[in-house]
Amino acid sequence: MGNREQVAELIASLEQATLMSHQIGTAVDRNQLLQISSSLRTAHHRVSTLLLSTTPSPASDNSVSSVDPMQLGEGEAEEVEDERDSAVEKVEEKMRECFIRNKRAKRPLSPSSAVVETSATEERSSRDYYGQFDLDPNASKLRALDLIYQFHG
Repeated sequence: MGNREQVAELIASLEQATLMSHQIGTAVDRNQLLQISSSLRTAHHRVSTLLLSTTPSPASDNSVSSVDPMQLGEGEAEEVEDERDSAVEKVEEKMRECFIRNKRAKRPLSPSSAVVETSATEERSSRDYYGQFDLDPNASKLRALDLIYQFHG
């Protein structure tokens, strides 16, 4: 019976809130805005109350998780623990698969690095031979772009 009364009150408050919400754009007086806000809050509260009263309890009486291990027999406690261990192992296995699957693949070389790579080996050999660093601004730009694409691409 209480549920029917709650539904009737909910319907009435929703109708009131709907009528009041149509007046939002035309309401100029502060008291009107307070009445509109109050009716909307009342409707929200009644919806929340009804939803909380109709939701079933999450734990059922015959579930294994609700049973205290001290109440179980010797063999039953071992079965429950084995089930928990197997569930933990399954979760760990799926986490490993997820970790492997989510590893980011390395990006292919950018076009600028392909050009630099061929000349980079030549530059290294010439640097080793002459003992100086290359001061070519174009090559240093290409190396900088390659680093940017590699880490921020």
